Amino acid sequence: MIWTREQAKALTDRALGFSKAESTTVTLTGGDRANVRFARNSASTSGASSGYSLAIAAGFGKRSGTVTTAEFDDASLQRAMRSAEEIARLSPENPEAMPPLPPQTYPTVKAFFDDAANATPEWRASAVATAIDASKKKDVVSAGFVETQAAVQAIANSKGLFAYDRFTAADFNLTARTPDGTGSGWASKSFNELRQLEPAALAAAAIETAARSKSPVGIEPGKYTVVLEPAAVADLLANMIFAANARESDEGRSFYSKPGGGNRIGEAVFGDKVTIISDPNHPLAPTVASDGEGLPLSRHTWVERGVLKDLLYSRYWAEKQGKAPTAGPANLIMEGGRASRDELIGGVERGVLVTRFWYIRTLDPQTIMVTGLTRDGLFLIEKGKVTRAVKNMRWNESPIVAFNNIEAMTAAERVVSGEGIGGAGLSLVCPAARIREFTFSSASDAV
Repeated sequence: MIWTREQAKALTDRALGFSKAESTTVTLTGGDRANVRFARNSASTSGASSGYSLAIAAGFGKRSGTVTTAEFDDASLQRAMRSAEEIARLSPENPEAMPPLPPQTYPTVKAFFDDAANATPEWRASAVATAIDASKKKDVVSAGFVETQAAVQAIANSKGLFAYDRFTAADFNLTARTPDGTGSGWASKSFNELRQLEPAALAAAAIETAARSKSPVGIEPGKYTVVLEPAAVADLLANMIFAANARESDEGRSFYSKPGGGNRIGEAVFGDKVTIISDPNHPLAPTVASDGEGLPLSRHTWVERGVLKDLLYSRYWAEKQGKAPTAGPANLIMEGGRASRDELIGGVERGVLVTRFWYIRTLDPQTIMVTGLTRDGLFLIEKGKVTRAVKNMRWNESPIVAFNNIEAMTAAERVVSGEGIGGAGLSLVCPAARIREFTFSSASDAV
């Protein structure tokens, strides 16, 4: 069983009681997690862990030091506290250090679900067995994992702040390959509730993609209309938001900088189909109620019908600019449209269907130009039909350009990106999208 609010409060109070620093913040994290991994159509490892750690941050003015301990008896807590204080005294001053927050008011959220917290070894083994059996029947070779967790985050400080959150997660990931090594398919999902995870359906999707992508042919690089599956859209979304730093923008170092000074908040910088929010109570991606500093999370609009509504303000930069800090975010929700996946494909004269992206890196921060590879299923679309598998491609594109070129979208769904973003740390909700003039720069022999 994971720690209750009362247990967490008792530990943080006890730890703070040993402090001799001017300010102290303690953060408790941990819980229970278990997994089963498989490869080459056979279970390979299984494991479970249960444990907690307490990070103690002691401060003297603008000097700070942090020590983490997993031993919670009084002697160990005192030893860790003294070590944090010693480090703080020896550390250089941080001119941008912010004092601990006073007590905050947090929203009521529900990100913890008993079915995920109580997931059994038998359930995890059954989920893996389902994927392996389906792979053998379709003559593909699969690898992946199933993992469940129940976790706690509690933050307390010497000013009286206390925040307690708990959440659950159930994850499934599978990559299927054809025996000749030319075809590959992938599926991955993460939910707070176990009942929402469907290993059989996910395995079937990955296996089908692997079979369809066998023996791909090459096509010329260039600009194509693309249909991006939600996982690929999620990567563009994450890179766009990660670049939306208010300080970089105000200092003229970002796409979001306004020529002559300031930032582009209030400007239409995306297509009018684009709305992006964060909401800890979103039904598809519920989250914790506070961020890592103890700031309350709330519904927040980043982009509304293409208009940039806010940027990521740290507490330091927000105070300097006379703005409110932007907590988190713990999730990102990109609102979708009403088209079906078949309708997205049906609207393409000649283009490409992309399962997911991989190995994404920034080329130019000023334009948010990024590069990456396609992976695990790339298909040619001709006259509104998927006609054949094609070899993977390297692409160079800015999410800003791509989101200005959206023609249509499906309804949004909970998604894990190809880069692994979208679990409990930052939950993502995205649609599939049809985007014109997406740039593919070269071919790739990778599967």
